[in-house]
Amino acid sequence: MTNDEKRKLYRAWADDIGGGTPFPEACRDMTCGATTRKGTPCKMTALYASGRCKLHGGMSTGAKTPEGKARQLEGFRRWLERKRQATSQGAGSH
Repeated sequence: MTNDEKRKLYRAWADDIGGGTPFPEACRDMTCGATTRKGTPCKMTALYASGRCKLHGGMSTGAKTPEGKARQLEGFRRWLERKRQATSQGAGSH
């Protein structure tokens, strides 16, 4: 079975992951296959539902709506305030 055929079988299984279908045996040795910086295919076998490994699964696109951006900014401000408090109390130095 070619890697493309395995990838199609894996996608069909991943799309129906809640259906109780057992993991396809043919996909057990499937690799990520993403092109690395060196230009060779990635050989990792621990894959997400996307069929890619944790290194090549893609980054989040971030918040898109104004509400999401506001939540993100508020979370950053809370984190920054906690960091400043910890530094002022001497917890930041080792």
